Amino acid sequence: MAIEMIDAFAERDSAGLAALDAAGRAAQVHARQALYDYVDRIWEDAKARGLDPAVRPDWGVVAGLRDLTNALVEQAGQAQADAGED
Repeated sequence: MAIEMIDAFAERDSAGLAALDAAGRAAQVHARQALYDYVDRIWEDAKARGLDPAVRPDWGVVAGLRDLTNALVEQAGQAQADAGED
């Protein structure tokens, strides 16, 4: 489901990011990275406790959020690259 959401949102997100100035795109990268890091920490904490979230159906929502937030970070980074920003 996360992949479908990512694909459906990508075009609108790209347009929104392109309409921002450099500071706005940088803020988006920062905010999206912070959200990804939070979700990833939940995932990694589960692994550290001996769980294997990748094979547990009850962790599917966290896996989906990791995929979604990772895609959002990548899209914002690509928008910066497309605009010639670091």
